[in-house]
Amino acid sequence: MKSKYEIGQVVKVFEYYAEGDIVKDVYHGLIVDIDKHRFPRKDSVHNHYIYHVLPNSVADHRTTGIQLAEEFAIEEIT
Repeated sequence: MKSKYEIGQVVKVFEYYAEGDIVKDVYHGLIVDIDKHRFPRKDSVHNHYIYHVLPNSVADHRTTGIQLAEEFAIEEIT
């Protein structure tokens, strides 16, 4: 299974609080790398993707540069 997004794509990223339901912050960024993790299941293999995103602007709390985001927390910009 191929990742939903590609390296070089500009996306909108949602940061969630620990509970995972409430959005804490939203920013736009550039995908610079993708980590693929394979999880075997009973009848198949599930691929899970972690995206390395470079934010387009540095916010106060996001000063470390490249951020990590899971696929569910990313939205394509149209």
